[in-house]
Amino acid sequence: MRAPCWSTAATAALAVAQAACSAPVTGELIVAIQTDMAVPKDLDHVELQVLSGGNLVIPNQRFLLGPEGVSLPATQGLTVSEDPGREISLRVRAILRGQVRVEHAVITTVPEDRVATLWAPLHFLCSMDEADDTKGVCPGDETCFAGRCRDRLVRSELLPDYVEEDVLRRACFDVARCFGDAALADVDLAGCTIAADGDVNVAIVTEGDGVCVGSGCFVPLDAESDAGARRTPEGRIALPAALCSPGSPAPLVVASPVTAACPLKQIGDPFCAGDEEQPVVLAARQRSPGSLAVSDDAVFWTEQGALSGPDDFQGDGAVKRVALAGGAPETLASGQAAPRQIALDRATGQVFWTNRGVGAADSALMRWSAGVGDAAVVLDERSPGTAGILEGLATDGEHLFFTLLPRNEVSGGVGQAALSGQMTEPVVDAGFPYRIAAADSVVCWTDQGVADTGAVWCSNDGLARPVSVGDRESTPYGIALDPSDPAEVFWVNNFSGEVVRGAVDGGRREVLVEGCGGPYGIALDEHFVYWTNRGDGTVKGLPRGAAPGVGCGAEAVLTLAEGQRKPAAIAAFAGAIYWVNEGNEPPSGRADGAVMRRAKPPPP
Repeated sequence: MRAPCWSTAATAALAVAQAACSAPVTGELIVAIQTDMAVPKDLDHVELQVLSGGNLVIPNQRFLLGPEGVSLPATQGLTVSEDPGREISLRVRAILRGQVRVEHAVITTVPEDRVATLWAPLHFLCSMDEADDTKGVCPGDETCFAGRCRDRLVRSELLPDYVEEDVLRRACFDVARCFGDAALADVDLAGCTIAADGDVNVAIVTEGDGVCVGSGCFVPLDAESDAGARRTPEGRIALPAALCSPGSPAPLVVASPVTAACPLKQIGDPFCAGDEEQPVVLAARQRSPGSLAVSDDAVFWTEQGALSGPDDFQGDGAVKRVALAGGAPETLASGQAAPRQIALDRATGQVFWTNRGVGAADSALMRWSAGVGDAAVVLDERSPGTAGILEGLATDGEHLFFTLLPRNEVSGGVGQAALSGQMTEPVVDAGFPYRIAAADSVVCWTDQGVADTGAVWCSNDGLARPVSVGDRESTPYGIALDPSDPAEVFWVNNFSGEVVRGAVDGGRREVLVEGCGGPYGIALDEHFVYWTNRGDGTVKGLPRGAAPGVGCGAEAVLTLAEGQRKPAAIAAFAGAIYWVNEGNEPPSGRADGAVMRRAKPPPP
């Protein structure tokens, strides 16, 4: 195979033969396959089938997409047969993780005396239902184009002449530069148009499909195209009509002025590669995500839902996941009562989380298992010893450990249960326990206290005989243990702006970093301590071997992300760090939280 062409065996006896990947010849049709989604995140294979007179010319040949495979746009040449009027049938399919994501089909002819271009778009608006990818989006005699069904027949005499520079030699389109600061546009649903002064680029805003950059995920629309955005006689910008279907919510789109650095997006423009050393959105438009956990192939998180007031949620929260590479988020459980902390049992694939509850009830510890169906209650307020508000959650692979915030006259506590939900130990009384961490037989938690009366507690034997590791802490929040060697515990003091380390036996406490802007979440790997600063919107890192007592702006402290919207929970796994931005969702319900990823810094 010689990119960007495909080299596929063809028989001379067939009515239509595939052209070689060389200079075009007279009497040829160049099929140009392109997409408005990200490869290989949204599409990892492409499949091509060509028939002529019922004979299979290219038999569902599948090609890998991405750095190790084919890049889009890519072309396939078809030469004219001895009967120029004979129709050919083409079907192009885009596939993600074994399922057909998008299909485009065409019936046409090969020009007899020229070389023509036939674009075969694999567009986001034509995405199939993952639950049933066998039916397709349109009836058998139609194909999907810009989200609507239309006749497959394309008259080849109306196709443009093939110009290689117009198909394969375009400069990449920089989504981060063009849409990174773009504002949402007001969509007139009646005409499916937006206002625009001068030339603009337009993109659909998604939760995870398309090109994801530091500010969100976008599906750029081709300019002046029937499948994209085009100027109306009235001077507005018309969007694909499928975006404004009756009964559907208003689409989210952004518009950005055309500049020298951001020319008009044209059909076939490839997307510029992202910088993994910069933060990338894995899931955008989330409603107050609360915490996250990472498995070998996915990121899981809790979404607390829409606000009904400044401090109260409506009870429409969810638990979601997305592939480590990104893509469309999947909802595992909906209708949850303000879900908070999340934990994974890697051995069984079970997902556990706490529901804070809405109003005066509904606080619960929940479980979801693949293939089982709906989420199930493990523990709730009616369970013995769980009269408080379930908040923090951790597992060591054998047990669940949770914190209970005080409610009414019931004091806070820390509890332990089997993965089945059966309580195995009495609840340990605590003042205002918040976050909890577990590894091997070690369990540690933060007690927020009031002002400078917070504390950090650890036990080397489940919840038995806890000892004070940190005393008079200033609103301790996030806490972390090293699973490979839980001899030390790390936590952050939110009010005093400290990152702290202590021995789990209570024998040592030292401030690693001070003067940070409201540290909130903390995570570890073998080389670094990572934490989020909710106050100044940053994510920081410090080598674990660095000398303690440095300021947050010291040279030893790495700034890994800036400009984040209330960064909170954070996790480190394999080669990346992950965190949630809770966002600044107003009571109106517009979501601006996100799940983020960034490559880890190199070891010190």
